[in-house]
Amino acid sequence: MKVVIHQGFHKTGTTTLQKTLSKNREYLKDRVNVLLPDDLQEASLAARRYAIAPKDRTLRNFGAIVREALKPFADQGGKPLLISNEEFAGLIPGRKGVWSYEQTHVLSKALLDEVSRLTDAGDRIIFLFTTRNAADWIRSKYWQNLRSHRIREDLSQYGKALQQGADLEAVVRRVIEAVSPRAEVESVNVSSLDDHDFPLIKALSILNVRSDRLITSDNRNVQPAGGTDYFLDLNRSNLSDEEVAAAKRAYLDKLKRSNGTH
Repeated sequence: MKVVIHQGFHKTGTTTLQKTLSKNREYLKDRVNVLLPDDLQEASLAARRYAIAPKDRTLRNFGAIVREALKPFADQGGKPLLISNEEFAGLIPGRKGVWSYEQTHVLSKALLDEVSRLTDAGDRIIFLFTTRNAADWIRSKYWQNLRSHRIREDLSQYGKALQQGADLEAVVRRVIEAVSPRAEVESVNVSSLDDHDFPLIKALSILNVRSDRLITSDNRNVQPAGGTDYFLDLNRSNLSDEEVAAAKRAYLDKLKRSNGTH
């Protein structure tokens, strides 16, 4: 069985890839098994917990949960498996005191140990990472946290803290050291891509699965012009947390109705 594990990272087009996979599950079902974040919620929680407090017991628990999630694929013969879940990279930087992907390579090795139970000697296991240039990633990550949290720092201030987690290629290199030679590692920098669906096409091509008839997804996290300034003003205002949250929802709902983006 050939396996591709799309492990991360957040804010690198993962949502688009997963929505497109979800839309095409019927078309792909005879060609490839697919596991997405909705299928792996308990394992995602365990991965985030390990990133916050890396303890051996927490890591063992993560492995046990992944093992259970993989059981249905034990008798699938040669049918390839595609796993896409950026939560397996750990907690998204900027939350709960976590500012980098320091534990990603440890989680990679735990994933490899569990996936190896399904494969035979000589079967390929490939870790695929979508990465992004540091400045692009910081800007996107700031926008996401500005939407969901009451951050009062501007981009230049908040970006200094995010900088320590922005070198995604360095994380990929640590993963290579952790999983080689038992698994391969590939990465795609989405900052230089015009084709938003290329990472998924890349993943399917590794598995020798055709992608020419995929239904594409338009649900992409587009940062609207002026949105950052508006949300920062809300966060710095004297409004209550509830009032700020309501104003943000109203803004995003209006945006969604007007152009179909978030």
